[in-house]
Amino acid sequence: MKTEVINSDFRDCNIPKGLVVTDPPYNQGYHYSEYDDKLSEDDYIDMLSKIPIPCVIIHYPEETINVLPKAIKAKCEQVVCWVYNSNTGKQSRIISWWGCKPDFSKVRQPYKNPNDKRVKELMRKGATGAKLYDWWDINQVKNVSKEKTEHPCQIPEELIRRIILTTANEGQTIIDVFSGSGTTLKVAKDLGFDSVGYEIDERYCDVTRERLKT
Repeated sequence: MKTEVINSDFRDCNIPKGLVVTDPPYNQGYHYSEYDDKLSEDDYIDMLSKIPIPCVIIHYPEETINVLPKAIKAKCEQVVCWVYNSNTGKQSRIISWWGCKPDFSKVRQPYKNPNDKRVKELMRKGATGAKLYDWWDINQVKNVSKEKTEHPCQIPEELIRRIILTTANEGQTIIDVFSGSGTTLKVAKDLGFDSVGYEIDERYCDVTRERLKT
């Protein structure tokens, strides 16, 4: 199994074929040491348009609802709302699938009504739960979270796990073109997939390499 993080802008690289799972900058003016997060709309669209297809993108809806269809030249096959309890005004994000489609039956969740006689019968026959819905309630990575790194915008491992398990084909390489703290690569490794990530900040490449040792 091969896992690699490359300290480079993905647009300057020869990216292998695979499934892209990524959380791009949201163009909100966030302070990154190696990236300008306040591009013109045209430049932002141009950057997003370089993301290879098929891809799964995590984003805030209000920043990208009008931008992604201009950037990604593929059909949006599925949208999921990721919700979380936080102390901020924004408590949800969107996950969108472009040129690929998840199979929510591949990941099960507890039945909401286990005392229903029909559900009891399903459980008696060995059913382990219901397929995923189109909203996922997953906590953000808090400062006290076990998986927390120094990266300020870390995506939870459970979110990436669900994306990969519902979407990736066996033997497919998992790619993250905005690798950040390396969550996508870490989860891909844990699930037995080859993966490669691209990150322009060498400091976060080091964070990723440390996570991949465990």
